[in-house]
Amino acid sequence: MTFLDECIDFAGPVWQRYHHHPWIEALFAGNLPDDRFNYWLAQDLPYLGERISAVAFQKVPPHNPWAALEGEYLIRAGQSRVELDLLAQYGDFAKTRWAARPRREAFVNFFARTIYEGGFGEICCAFYPCYSFPTTFGERYQREKPQGLPERQQRWVEQWIDPFFVKMQTATAEGIVEYGAHATPYQREQMKWIFVRATNHQIGVFDAAWNLSDPWPGEGEELGVMAGPPR
Repeated sequence: MTFLDECIDFAGPVWQRYHHHPWIEALFAGNLPDDRFNYWLAQDLPYLGERISAVAFQKVPPHNPWAALEGEYLIRAGQSRVELDLLAQYGDFAKTRWAARPRREAFVNFFARTIYEGGFGEICCAFYPCYSFPTTFGERYQREKPQGLPERQQRWVEQWIDPFFVKMQTATAEGIVEYGAHATPYQREQMKWIFVRATNHQIGVFDAAWNLSDPWPGEGEELGVMAGPPR
């Protein structure tokens, strides 16, 4: 059993609730409404607009390709992701941190704190649930071959079959396995909890899309799928 397997076992039902979230199940059943899908896309844009992962580059060991892959990921985030379709509707503001609603901002801030405080193993544990989409979506799509998906949903899911994203997942998994194998018991415990919290945050952003709601405290009436000027 690798240390990644131990992290998944430690997360237990939380990991399963992520992989079988109602938003994901509805997508593969072909009945995810456009408003719930577009809520996800819109709230992914503030994350794609961030460059927080670049801060971690100095902590990546030379033999792991994570930094080089992440550099390409940052380019792709601004050029080819399906989420970018919504910029015509919402404008460039949608990619700023101020467009994020609470659960999306919490996830980005979780990454920032982990990068600041942790080593590469902790960083990989924080990013792995997000970077496991080639398994969560890509492999499942190829295995189940769902029919009748709306065109944009199909394009979004098919992103995760791309060998580039598989490499990102593999590099992240290798970081968890390597650092977990050489960590102290205390460090291993910390990495496991980071993995769980990352999975919690991943569930949270899917919850927001599924519920079509994630208001800022004091916002008053919640308008649209992203935060805007104070009202």
